[in-house]
Amino acid sequence: MLRASLLLAATLMAAPAFAQSANSARPTDCMVRMNAAPTSWMISGYDPYGGSLPEGTFSVTYINDGGSECRFAPLFDLSQPPFGLSKGTGKRIGYALVNLTDSQDVTPRAGRSLRTPSQRELVLAPNESKTLLYKLVANPEDVRDSGTFTQDVSIEAQDRSFRSLGGTQVVLGLEVLPSARMGLSGAYSMSDGHAVVDLGDLRTGVAPVPLQLRVSSTGQYDLQVTSANSGKLRLGASDWTVPYTIAVGGTAVNLAGTSRLSGPTGNGYRRDSLPIQFIIGDVSDRRAGTYSDVISISVTAR
Repeated sequence: MLRASLLLAATLMAAPAFAQSANSARPTDCMVRMNAAPTSWMISGYDPYGGSLPEGTFSVTYINDGGSECRFAPLFDLSQPPFGLSKGTGKRIGYALVNLTDSQDVTPRAGRSLRTPSQRELVLAPNESKTLLYKLVANPEDVRDSGTFTQDVSIEAQDRSFRSLGGTQVVLGLEVLPSARMGLSGAYSMSDGHAVVDLGDLRTGVAPVPLQLRVSSTGQYDLQVTSANSGKLRLGASDWTVPYTIAVGGTAVNLAGTSRLSGPTGNGYRRDSLPIQFIIGDVSDRRAGTYSDVISISVTAR
């Protein structure tokens, strides 16, 4: 019984010594910890023809884990130059990084954010934290292909003596969707939102109508062509018809059903002008009048 009491006393006496050791181990210097949310700053689902800017807003929380006040400027460094978002090949995409909290440009164009006299320092007391918002904006003029473009950067807390007080890494990125748009140029008019092509007096052979299909795409694409009358020009609602076919970019299209055509080969951003020809079949022994058909053309980027 006496022995048990002595052991208990020894345990109680050791406890204050442990607490004192823990307090003495607390850091007395400034120590900055960063929490980037998320660690991948990705601008997702950008459509180059959608009319919107490729931009996104992200945040970093700065925490002072030390025992003294921290004064520093958050700076961005390139992990591996040169500057620009890349998917490994092709032209890099330029971007801008803006500290929205202080309206400061922190883009590491020359490898590191430019520190200016007007840049305000972030001040953190011990155990204090602050969250800053950043906007990443990619240059849409540099987008010439679809895919995922990235660049690794580090964020460093740097004091006036250029001493690093802490840091973390993030991945900047832009996801460019495969996208394509098309339109017409040449001899056509618009009616109720539809293009109307006047083939003139119907004669067997190629109709003298200058018409081009213009396609803009981030890469390769496919065309789909359908005819409401399955390749026949029809006189109103009658049974009188004139057979015809078309060629797009020099490739004949079978209008008896849905036809699929592959656009020109090659990778990267492209703008193509594809001539459309109308080849009229036999027009003999046909009743006079206006013959018509509705052709639908759609484009899908690969």
